[in-house]
Amino acid sequence: MPNYLKLPTVTKGLIRVVIETPRGATAKLAFDPETQVFGYVRPLPVGMTYPYDWGFIPSTLGEDGDPLDGLVIHQASTAPGVVIKCNLLGALRVKQKDAGGKVLRNDRYIFCPHKEDASDEPVAADHVPDDLRREIELFFHSSVVGTDKVIKFKGWQNGAEARRAIKKGMNAFAARQ
Repeated sequence: MPNYLKLPTVTKGLIRVVIETPRGATAKLAFDPETQVFGYVRPLPVGMTYPYDWGFIPSTLGEDGDPLDGLVIHQASTAPGVVIKCNLLGALRVKQKDAGGKVLRNDRYIFCPHKEDASDEPVAADHVPDDLRREIELFFHSSVVGTDKVIKFKGWQNGAEARRAIKKGMNAFAARQ
């Protein structure tokens, strides 16, 4: 079985995202590095589902000690363990406070899958449209209801800014190895 945490982050300019929780899931799933399996974490609040595939960026490390988080915007749903090569659209900057009162940055990176059969032209936009931003913010705010987490949004980064932040996460991962 592959070590999902140590997959290369980037291939041919595209960023890999390992899917933990597929679109349509009513429970959060997560990869457990010890057992190398995807396991149940908790249910979402009643009536909620993941609007898109959710996962992590391999070979990165965030302030919370976990790989950086990624939301893959597309109409299909996949399964835990699927790796998608993506174009980076941007990131939602998030300040998170846990039950112990620890405050840290836990941004959500937003992607769209790279289409293998598409032309070599660059993605038309390196940002998340305003209406989709509001929907994503609403989902993330609602998804922590009933948990010990409190989140506050600190604005959006475009694709170039988000790529620099991912590079920082890659450097933190490399320094820990």
